[in-house]
Amino acid sequence: MAAAPCGVRGVVAGLLYVIASLWRANAASYKVQPQSAAVLRGQAVTLPCTFSGLTGEDVVVWEGPPDFRIISMGTKVTAGYGRHFVIGDTSAGEYNLQIRGVTLGDAGGYRCSTPSVPAAPNAALTVIVPLAKPPEIIGGKRPTPVGQRLLLTCSSQGGYPPPTLSWLNGTKLLKRGKTPRNQDMKQISLDFVLTKVKKWDNGNNLTCVADQGLQGVVRPLTSSKIVSVSYPPTVTVPDPSKRAKEGDMVNLTCVVDSNPPAVVTWRKLRGTLNQGINDRGQTLSLPKVSQHDSGIYQCNADNEIAPPGMGTVSLDVLYQSWIDPSLNSKVSVMYGQDGFLLECSARGNPTPRVRWRRKDTSLYWDNPLRFHRVRYDVEGTYQCVATNEGFPATTRDTYVDVVGRPYILQRSTTFTVRRGDTARLSCEIMSDPVPKTIQWAWRDVQGLESPLSGGESGVDITEELILGGKLSILSINGITEGWKGTYMCKGTNMFGTDQREFRLEVTGSPHTLVIVVGISVMVAVMAAVAAIFVFFFRKKWLGDDRKSDTTSVTVSRPMPPPPGYNKNKLDQLGSLEIKDIDGLIEIHEMNGTLKPRPPPRVDKEWTAIGLSYPGLVQPLPPYSTVDRQQPEGEDRRLGSQQSQSDAPQPPPKARWTPSRSGGDRRCSATCDPDRPGRYRAPRSDQTTAA
Repeated sequence: MAAAPCGVRGVVAGLLYVIASLWRANAASYKVQPQSAAVLRGQAVTLPCTFSGLTGEDVVVWEGPPDFRIISMGTKVTAGYGRHFVIGDTSAGEYNLQIRGVTLGDAGGYRCSTPSVPAAPNAALTVIVPLAKPPEIIGGKRPTPVGQRLLLTCSSQGGYPPPTLSWLNGTKLLKRGKTPRNQDMKQISLDFVLTKVKKWDNGNNLTCVADQGLQGVVRPLTSSKIVSVSYPPTVTVPDPSKRAKEGDMVNLTCVVDSNPPAVVTWRKLRGTLNQGINDRGQTLSLPKVSQHDSGIYQCNADNEIAPPGMGTVSLDVLYQSWIDPSLNSKVSVMYGQDGFLLECSARGNPTPRVRWRRKDTSLYWDNPLRFHRVRYDVEGTYQCVATNEGFPATTRDTYVDVVGRPYILQRSTTFTVRRGDTARLSCEIMSDPVPKTIQWAWRDVQGLESPLSGGESGVDITEELILGGKLSILSINGITEGWKGTYMCKGTNMFGTDQREFRLEVTGSPHTLVIVVGISVMVAVMAAVAAIFVFFFRKKWLGDDRKSDTTSVTVSRPMPPPPGYNKNKLDQLGSLEIKDIDGLIEIHEMNGTLKPRPPPRVDKEWTAIGLSYPGLVQPLPPYSTVDRQQPEGEDRRLGSQQSQSDAPQPPPKARWTPSRSGGDRRCSATCDPDRPGRYRAPRSDQTTAA
């Protein structure tokens, strides 16, 4: 019973919802509501309004300014609105309001409605009167001194709606607003103030923008103002130190910042600018610099606002080394002087290195050039060489002229000349001035001194000038013993004299040396032949001893010692083998070999090469006849046969007595007059005397 009423209520509610939906579906409604619009004065504007579901009884009404008066009902426009028209397809519910030649009186709110439809929101019509001109900026016509206050005013007149004013620095917003200058809003303004301007404000572009807020209809108008701040000059030197080579073009620059612009002038400290140089402007041009242009240059900037600006630029001109021309081209110095100095002064940039060298050589000395003791060999041309980086070397020649007494280069010495040759003595004298002549003198072995001249027989004296002096050569042809002695060379000039002595010795003739050399070679050859002979025959004898069985006898007991050997020595040698060859006795050692004695050379004289042994010619006696008690090492048989007179005696010395003049020679009986320097062999009748 309780559920029935609930079901009835649900059915009733559903029926009511269906009925309401059908009613709303058949009721009128807005299809397009009125929209606000903006229009320039004098142009036409259309305000839209469209309904759906209108019936024949529905009437569309437009209301507007002033005070929402009825403008039209349906398509009929009220009297007094001759510029207003209702346009559109009314059968489709379109009731659009068109206003032609819009005036400022047309501005305001508009409403489109019908009694069966609730009224839509009002649509606003804005009538725009564009600004006649851009806004005006007042103030800042003159430069504002730095640190003072700057007031700028932006003013706009006319226009509807009244514009909004804004101050911009570039794109940066500084200030926005509007201040009416009269009640009808026909003129508005906006101030911008800089309480204390700085030099950095100079040149800022401040912009005033008047915007009516209708970007799609009218564009904003702008005005700009460049801020001008007056301040004293500030000088900046981008390159305070310049370096250039001599002959280059150089620009010196000072960058000046000032308002108003300053007048820039240049000057050279501790100097003057070259003629024809423009000394005004921020850049000073020097077309071709020289070493004299080096220095400090100053630029001064003045715009009548204290203090003036100033900057300096240092110019360093590099130039090749330069040698002081006061250096003499020739310097005379006394021979023998101690501690002589020669100094060279040079300038250049960079600072040059100064050295000395002998001309055409690579040997250098430091500056100043020092001579601890002046000699003639230091005379010559010397170059002062100054070098600095980036430039070729600079040179200046100075000739060092050594003057003074003569100096003989040769030392006192002894000369040996063979008889018959030519003796040449040279005397080289260094001197300034050069002696007129060089004097020669001779002191013989007796101490007698006499001058020599080229006119004497066999004597020739030649003189020639050499670098720094004179050379004299004394020649003596066919030298003899008589020319032995001391020769003196002497040179004299205004400063003094120098003298040297040369001792001359005379030896044998030139053929003597040839003979001596020949004999020496002959002796060497004969010695070599003898050695070869002994070597081959000794090998032959040894071979014969080994092959012979009948001629050799082996002795089991010691043999008597041969001459020159003692018994003990033979006992130590062991058994010996004895051969008898052609009447000669040859002794051999079985375990070792005794040197064979050479046969006698009876066909040769005592002067022949080698020694003879006549004692070995006789054969040895039988063993039984040898006295076994005889002293060891002594051969009595040999001693009886060889007398002391047979021993070789040394030849007597030849005695020569040369004459002083070197002509005749006297010799003793043992010299050979036909062969000078040779000895004559003694004859048999002279042997005893010898």
